[in-house]
Amino acid sequence: MKFYTESSPHIKAGDTTNKIMLRVIIALLPAIIYSIVLFGAKVIVLYLTAIITCILSTVIVKKVRKRPLLPDYAVIVTAVLLVMTLPPSATVTMVVIGSVIAIVFAKEVFGGLGSNIFNPALVGRAFLQVAFPAQMTMYPAPVRVPFLDLFAPGLHNLVNTVTGGTQSIDMMNALTQSTPLTFMKFTYNANLSTSLIEQIKFEAHYYLQMLLGSTGGAIGETSFLLLLIGGIYLLATKTIDWRVPLGMFISLFLVTLILWLSMPGKIASPIYHVLAGGFGLGAFFMATDMVTSPSSHLGAWIYALLIGAVLAILRTFGSSPEYMMYSILIGNMFMPLIAMLTRPLPFGKKELLAINKANLQKEGGNK
Repeated sequence: MKFYTESSPHIKAGDTTNKIMLRVIIALLPAIIYSIVLFGAKVIVLYLTAIITCILSTVIVKKVRKRPLLPDYAVIVTAVLLVMTLPPSATVTMVVIGSVIAIVFAKEVFGGLGSNIFNPALVGRAFLQVAFPAQMTMYPAPVRVPFLDLFAPGLHNLVNTVTGGTQSIDMMNALTQSTPLTFMKFTYNANLSTSLIEQIKFEAHYYLQMLLGSTGGAIGETSFLLLLIGGIYLLATKTIDWRVPLGMFISLFLVTLILWLSMPGKIASPIYHVLAGGFGLGAFFMATDMVTSPSSHLGAWIYALLIGAVLAILRTFGSSPEYMMYSILIGNMFMPLIAMLTRPLPFGKKELLAINKANLQKEGGNK
């Protein structure tokens, strides 16, 4: 009789890495298409450059290491996410350098897919932040803003109604000329108002713009609504752990709420912090990376709460408006420790420990 044997796991799910990565790409498509509409055809060139560079870098490294070449959609996800975190002023040269750093030094050096410690796309962006500091802080106005003209009359009327016609800042141009976080950072540094109610009135003019994406900002982070739709798709298909985005939201909201109440007139409200910047992109598509996030439920909560709290603190007290990238990288850094401390006990181990404890107590009683 001939027996068939194979290594564990013996019960296998239908999901594969490529299927998971394909769902991530599908979830990103609305934001990708909108970024092209918002910032023009140049963005297409940047996406293609990143994809080609990431694929070529992977092929070269695999050849040098004499490893087999296998289809890897994660390479495409890394390329797309890298471009989405860059300002529209990014050049092809910057994208090529960032892509090489992401694949070669943040992924393949650690052993390739499944072995990297940090999110590759964010490592590539962090390198570009240091290498091209001036270009990485230049956020030109969008080429076209689809929703701006549609809501312009209503928003202007809302400003006059809520503020009594005293609004001195041109709300229709303020956010398209700079990122929402940059605009609010320097606005609140000027002590706009110490009244929390007045702050909410002022910020409410911009919530709709940030939700729809009629603002300046990084290429793929402007529309919170489109990122949310993609995130819901990933949650519905069980591609990502819901605890990570929810934990980040809770932590960011609560910490910014405490800081906002304790320092009136100094920082933006929790709602503004959630809608602005790269929170949507980071919470649904980067912090949820299965390789660089804990697999246990408790570990996912700790990891997510840490990232949200760090983001809130850095945005409030840091010199730069946005710190989503650094917050996730810090979370990645602590992930091995979190995973080790929250690793679930093997099946039967809990019962075994209870039996051993009972035996020790019995032996102690007999003495």
